[in-house]
Amino acid sequence: MKVSIRKFQKEDIKKKVEWINNPENNRYLHYDLPLEYEKTLDWFEKNKDRTDRYDAVIECGGEAVGLIGLLSVDRKNSKAEYYISMGETSVKRKGVAFRASRLLLDYAFLTLRLNKVYAYTEIDNVPFQRLAESLGFLREGVLKADIYSRGSYVDRIVYGMSVRDFLSRRGGTPVGFFGNLGENRLYVKREDLIPFSFGGNKARKAKLFFEEVDGGGFDCVVTYGSGSSNHCRVVANMCAQRGLDCVVISPLEASERTFNSVLMDEFGARIICVPVSEVHDTIEKTLAELRSSGKNPFFIQGGGHGDTGTRAYRECYDEIKSYEAENNLFFDYIFFASGTGTTQAGLVCGQLIYGDDRKIVGISVARKNPYGRNVVLDSVRSFLKDAPEEAIQASTHFVDGYVGGGYGTYGDKIKNTVRRVMVKYGIPLDSTYTGKAFCGMEEYVKSNGISGKNILFIHTGGTPLFFDFLRGTHNI
Repeated sequence: MKVSIRKFQKEDIKKKVEWINNPENNRYLHYDLPLEYEKTLDWFEKNKDRTDRYDAVIECGGEAVGLIGLLSVDRKNSKAEYYISMGETSVKRKGVAFRASRLLLDYAFLTLRLNKVYAYTEIDNVPFQRLAESLGFLREGVLKADIYSRGSYVDRIVYGMSVRDFLSRRGGTPVGFFGNLGENRLYVKREDLIPFSFGGNKARKAKLFFEEVDGGGFDCVVTYGSGSSNHCRVVANMCAQRGLDCVVISPLEASERTFNSVLMDEFGARIICVPVSEVHDTIEKTLAELRSSGKNPFFIQGGGHGDTGTRAYRECYDEIKSYEAENNLFFDYIFFASGTGTTQAGLVCGQLIYGDDRKIVGISVARKNPYGRNVVLDSVRSFLKDAPEEAIQASTHFVDGYVGGGYGTYGDKIKNTVRRVMVKYGIPLDSTYTGKAFCGMEEYVKSNGISGKNILFIHTGGTPLFFDFLRGTHNI
């Protein structure tokens, strides 16, 4: 449903009194309760024409559902305090507060042209903290015993967002409408257009890993992956860009020459091929040798696994939410290639934080259940330690029915999918990752009788492998 905000009117007083007096809403509010109609009417008449505040009503589908606004609008210092209070409990945890807040921030930064918006919340108000952080507010500190509430002094957290923070979050990879998928509407998020080394989910993750590399005084990087690994290609490229040594430990069983491995050579990476059973010991040996020679190596798990990789797609989920808010739509399903698990884990963490009622479906490109799903579950638990186990289980949909012969293998269905998507949409998929995921999505939608839904496919990259596909199918 469409979410909008409008200025608070006299006719809204009755609803405000009802909402504020509801115990489900007023735990962290600082009103003299119970709120009375006549006193609220007097407040309205005194404040309706003030220019140092903006009081608004949130509407969802044309119905008033909550309050939002700006207090202490300080034109001299170009700042204001943000507040929000959802009234109708039926719309809570459905993204309405997020979308309304985005609209308010647009008004604050783009219309009022403020430099900063800040907010206060009691230290126990975790739902507000999650909302603030998902919007891009930064936690600036804790005010000890800041206010007297319900018989005691309580600590408050102060959050802030500058106009620079606000504008930087309006970016992200593009999302486009690509027509119908059966009786559904298909959108594609182009992670392959991240502007570094052919993009992809590995580029998004590597950006965060190399923030740690750059800030930690490391002078070389060790990682793990096959000859087809997008991750190893991007890591090798980022090392070359910085003049750092890069060592890739590769399983002998999957070390065939691909355009990714050619690029690793081009970037000067040292590739060590060993049987998969020796990978762990080889990694440890290599790290020890580098340290003994005076190097300070940084190790990145295969595929960008770990909390940093999860965080990358937790942040990607924010971009999806922003696109939905700005375009007044909601993706009922999100599909993508699920490999080492942190792409899916990050998206699931985002869903759990927002409380969205959608289905996030990882199409496995190699791993079978229960192992593949358990890897994703472990990553979610590691990153989002306070999430209820029941919610984690219910949100993790790991589909292994399209793995085929395993990692890097494909048959005629995948071939036809890669060709058809390139011809119809002009988007290069590959037979190892995205081709399998797209084919799996199509079959999943058909076999489950899904219709009338908005579907988002996340193109997680792998363009060099598209040319391996062409070489393999045309005997080049």
